[in-house]
Amino acid sequence: MMQTGMRMYRVLIRLSGSLLLILLSAATATAADRVRIESGELQGVIAGDVVHFLGIPYASPPVGELRWRAPQPVVSWDTVRDASEQGHACPQPVGKYSMAWVNTAIAAAGIDEDCLTVNIWAPGRPGTELLPVMFYMHGGNMQYGSNVMPLYDGTELAKQGVVLVVVNYRLGYLGRFAHPAMSRLQEGEALGNYGLYDQIAALEWVQRNIAAFGGDSGNVMIFGHSAGGVSVNFLMTTPQSKGLFHSAIAMGSGVLLDKSMHITESLPRGLAGLSGEELGELFAEHFEVTADTDQALVRKLRNVDWHAIIDYQESNPKPFNPYVDGTFVVDHLPEVFERGEQHNVPYIGGANSYEWNQIAHIPLIVKWFLGGAMIAGLSEDDLAIFDDQWTRIGLSQRWFAEGLFLSSTRYLTKQMATVSAPAWQYRTDYQQTAVRGENPGSVHGLEMPYVFGQLAEHPEYQRPPEAAVFSPSAEDLRWGDTVRGYWLNMARTGNPNGSGLPEWPEYQPASDVTLVMGEAFTPVQGLSKDVLDFLEERALIRRRGYDQSGAH
Repeated sequence: MMQTGMRMYRVLIRLSGSLLLILLSAATATAADRVRIESGELQGVIAGDVVHFLGIPYASPPVGELRWRAPQPVVSWDTVRDASEQGHACPQPVGKYSMAWVNTAIAAAGIDEDCLTVNIWAPGRPGTELLPVMFYMHGGNMQYGSNVMPLYDGTELAKQGVVLVVVNYRLGYLGRFAHPAMSRLQEGEALGNYGLYDQIAALEWVQRNIAAFGGDSGNVMIFGHSAGGVSVNFLMTTPQSKGLFHSAIAMGSGVLLDKSMHITESLPRGLAGLSGEELGELFAEHFEVTADTDQALVRKLRNVDWHAIIDYQESNPKPFNPYVDGTFVVDHLPEVFERGEQHNVPYIGGANSYEWNQIAHIPLIVKWFLGGAMIAGLSEDDLAIFDDQWTRIGLSQRWFAEGLFLSSTRYLTKQMATVSAPAWQYRTDYQQTAVRGENPGSVHGLEMPYVFGQLAEHPEYQRPPEAAVFSPSAEDLRWGDTVRGYWLNMARTGNPNGSGLPEWPEYQPASDVTLVMGEAFTPVQGLSKDVLDFLEERALIRRRGYDQSGAH
């Protein structure tokens, strides 16, 4: 049954009807730094050939009684709203990034629960044709990050004839939370996956409003990196997102192939073992929240100060990937893909060759305990492929990269054969010329500043940090132009191939071809096949064991 909150949201929006479409069509013909959308007029900023609009609310602030509910419609405004300044970053720990420019940007924008905004970049003179829309979801383990980060400036992409939308969504416990009392009290409403609901509300907002910025609501590509890539993969399976996008790129997405986390069911799987409701009960116990009725208990939970919630989140680290709830996230992610029930849209999946850099440099004692938690519940057979690094730390690093990122990326891409839409797979293996050979491969997120075209003026955006002290070379920038060209083609046509780019063959399970994005762009058949086949087999064995045991 469609959840009540989202249903009411859609009904309210449909009331605007044809009048809204007339207004938006008129705005498209005269796209400039002032536009009218459904909730009022916006004043943006023209910078050269690009116009941008920042901090646009796509839903009401999720505060008070709206905390842990589906996003609700924006309250309209009568005067012209200034869209020249960033909105708030969603609640998250302060100063967590090693890059000062990220922490500075988040501090300047401020952190607050009133954070459900989008930023938009568009060509200043788009012409008469509506333009492809690229809808980006940031990473950060579903706990960090924001569209206020300057890395996500869409100027260079907009110059190439697209409209870029970058979304904020709720994070951590504020973006994903469950409790038995809330489940009983809000039966039939949105439960658990509030950050994903935000992303869908923003996509619905795009459908209704993007024409005012020159964008084509019939040609929207979602893409995201890390947690944003995870979001892409879950949005591929949610019934409520059907028709809201028309192609997808999941970058650096780490998901489990055996079982996803569940809102009510627990599993014997380390960090991912507890159910959402069990985590919610631990949350309530920590804050000493008790009450005689569900209504009173949920009201007290909603009154917990968000700063205290972030402190608790930091001291009790958990993965915050979406829950299976049976209605919104209908089933374990890989199983939806296996059945061919994902959305039938062109799809790109990819990851990097050195994903484990994310945990390679953390303090040894932290790595020891984290490693134990990561591999908890895995058998000796599960870990046999890694016998060249038979230590808790070495195992966890390789399982983290190959088990969580590389094998799941190939598996989901392979399952696209269950639908008719084409799919492509990549593996980034590039290292910048100034630091080439200093790492085993391409680190997590290396490609991001190249996709956004930010490095010519901002070399500090590079990953790994060792590269940030050097300006990108001409070779680095040419590499980035190629990657960005593939992404732009995917947005325009649903196919990354195009004039001047190396041929990227479609992925087929039989051929198992991956485009290795190294110093050259080379299609490779059966990349890391032995390792990935083994990891895939072991994950499916674990899944069958969970199903047979009825683990809860």
